[in-house]
Amino acid sequence: MKKLSALALGGLALAALTTPSSDLHAQSAYVPAPGRPVAAGDDASSIAYNPANLAFLPGAELRWTMAQAGAGAGTTNGHAFDLGLPILGLSTGLRVDLLDVTTPIGASASQRWLRWALATSLGDMVSIGTTFGWSYAERRDLDEQFGVTTGLTIRPFTWFSASAVARDWTTNADRRYDVGFAFRPFWGRRYAELGLEASIHERTGDVTPRATLGLDVPHVGRLRGEVSVRDLAASPDVTAMVGLDVNLAMLQAGGGAIFGGGDVGYYATAALRSYREPGLPLPKRVARIRLDGTPGVRKHVQLLRRLWRLAEDRNVDGVVLQLRAEPASSLAHAEEVGDAIRLLRASGKKVLCHLEDAGGRSLHVCAQADRIAMNPAGGLRFAGLSSQYMYYGGVLDKLGVRADFVRVAEHKLAAEQFTRKESSEIGRQDHKDLLMQLEGIYMHDVGGGRRMPVSTLRKTIAKGPFVAPEARSGGLVDVLAYDDEIDEVVEEMMGGRARIIDDATPSNAPTWWGTPSKIAVVYLSGDMVDGESQTIPFVGVRLAGSYTIAKALKRAREDASVKAVVFRIETGGGSSLAADVILREAILTAKAKPFAVSMGTAAASGGYYAAVAGGPIFANRATITGSIGIFYGKVDLVGLLGKLGVGLEQFRSAPRADAESLYRPFTEEERIELGVKVKQFYDLFIARVAEGRKMKPEDVDAVARGRVWTGQQALERKLVDRIGGLREALDDVRSRAELPRDAPLVEFPEDDDNVLLALAKLAGIAAIMPQAGAVPIVIPPALLDLARGLAPFMVYDGTKPLARLDLVGDVSFGGAPATVDDELP
Repeated sequence: MKKLSALALGGLALAALTTPSSDLHAQSAYVPAPGRPVAAGDDASSIAYNPANLAFLPGAELRWTMAQAGAGAGTTNGHAFDLGLPILGLSTGLRVDLLDVTTPIGASASQRWLRWALATSLGDMVSIGTTFGWSYAERRDLDEQFGVTTGLTIRPFTWFSASAVARDWTTNADRRYDVGFAFRPFWGRRYAELGLEASIHERTGDVTPRATLGLDVPHVGRLRGEVSVRDLAASPDVTAMVGLDVNLAMLQAGGGAIFGGGDVGYYATAALRSYREPGLPLPKRVARIRLDGTPGVRKHVQLLRRLWRLAEDRNVDGVVLQLRAEPASSLAHAEEVGDAIRLLRASGKKVLCHLEDAGGRSLHVCAQADRIAMNPAGGLRFAGLSSQYMYYGGVLDKLGVRADFVRVAEHKLAAEQFTRKESSEIGRQDHKDLLMQLEGIYMHDVGGGRRMPVSTLRKTIAKGPFVAPEARSGGLVDVLAYDDEIDEVVEEMMGGRARIIDDATPSNAPTWWGTPSKIAVVYLSGDMVDGESQTIPFVGVRLAGSYTIAKALKRAREDASVKAVVFRIETGGGSSLAADVILREAILTAKAKPFAVSMGTAAASGGYYAAVAGGPIFANRATITGSIGIFYGKVDLVGLLGKLGVGLEQFRSAPRADAESLYRPFTEEERIELGVKVKQFYDLFIARVAEGRKMKPEDVDAVARGRVWTGQQALERKLVDRIGGLREALDDVRSRAELPRDAPLVEFPEDDDNVLLALAKLAGIAAIMPQAGAVPIVIPPALLDLARGLAPFMVYDGTKPLARLDLVGDVSFGGAPATVDDELP
């Protein structure tokens, strides 16, 4: 798009070169934009003085400017109207100048200019733009003039901008060339801005220097000043200006005085914009956020960032969370949302949750709020935590399919799900222990938030599920209220009238020029596979490809504007080779830049393997991690083929030539040899962890052997460094990279928002058969879980070892089944 934009702009400039021009007697004129340097003014008025800056316009803008100065000030008087629009990689604008000009004999006349501008940016640092202008006037010598002005702006640093502008370069009038530089001396921020420039007249050789100064006035707007000197070589004539822009939300109004030639004049400006600049405080408000779908991996992070932003917004007194779905897809994610609510309260904001048909994760999150309201017809479908694991051994037997697996070690339970009809005693105990750990975290958080002893809370929850009045009498919610009564509940909570407004992410004017220093968040989300990332439609399964994630890490490492990296891991593992490929890139990145790992719902098995790159590891208390172990195997389909009446003959040139075949079991000798190979992979896993965690291999093995741990348990066993979510990981790398709190975040790899995504989002409801006229087939939840559990094995190569957590091991918190609303990477 950027290349096409530049080509289009170049074509228009070439057309201007070949446009016939009349014998013009005066250069094109325009109402000035006082205090705006040629290298830094990024509003719609740049259409006239440097169209290249239009490419940096943050959003749509409609502006009016008026100047009225004395004759000695060297300023054109009149009114100007600007409209600037950024559209699809281009910025364009229209400007009308209504001028009062002075003729060569000193008479006054009116002239109108219509200008059209087109600009594009080549990345964050370079822009080019051209303005085409036509004049209209009753006087023949002022009518039918045509001028083309082209500008180039370069911003190689956040604190420095340089521009060159050629004015009226296609006409016979006095061509003029402007060269300017602008500086932001305070760490590149917009607090203070100094502009130095010169205007050179081609015909006379006259040089007019100009200096500008801009200073942000906290809670008001921007103070502007400028001074220029004409006829520098002969009799210098100084013109000066001082003024103030006042900003209120998306409105701006400004004005000031113009001094020159012994006269005092004035200017005024006003603008309506789709973006904001720092200015007057807005009236205090309560921000409303409504969730209609359970956030997936990336939308969960978007929700966190939204809440963090509100915590820092001085114009926000409170937040209302209207939850029409579970606010988190796991207990670990619920921990992070709860942390964001506590951050809001610590920042002096009041928080209200309003629930309808809620589940356990809603209660966990909202227990951290000031108050919980519930629809009187709603309820809390929660009576405690439960977990379920599917075992496919029985169904495979009925199909005539034999699962043949070798594993290391005894707690590596994923292989059991294909060979058994129920868990082993070790598996049963591990699953119970994990559930009890999660239940302890849940009860601690909800009890603390609701100021209820854990023993009392446990007894209360055991009586669930609850209709709304029961939830209130049990102390799990505070008040019953319909949607139309939320305002009253908020006002009661706030202690007076409250202005409730739906929250929307504001569009702010950039703080820096060019490419600011960033923090990259690199996602490893989904079952890990070799190659590129994929999605399996209908069942909504995401597959994290080793090449895709490795390229994302490399891109973050090699991007000079990225100063720190957080590796966000949300996977139960998969291919051990994929884990090793990703780990290598993570190690290289950790050596190059401040690097930290943030574990989400799960970072287990291959996910934990990829986490030990050397940077600090942050885990939520409820994160599922560990599962350090390997399994390897295949399925034998001979029985299934026999049931289908398929005969099979195999031939081989060596005894083990078909060892990996799906049409015979392993021999005993092959199983022994396979056990040796799996042990080698396990030892490699242990070695990688020992190196990354600075532990002895025997100490790693003692806490490994396939055992699954919560984040809290992992901290006690030195498998992670700190308890904390994404916020704490970002704070860590931000501090080590010496970045400001508002350093922007960039996410890798980019979302793949395509048709398969739309289909995948429907998977929780129905799978639509592709045949024309086919009737939608509704998949029952149990079969959908089965399909999701088996789906990754459609792409796993049976000849490769796997480092993967138990399949479809889920923890239920009650409530309606979550429809995860997120983009698939």
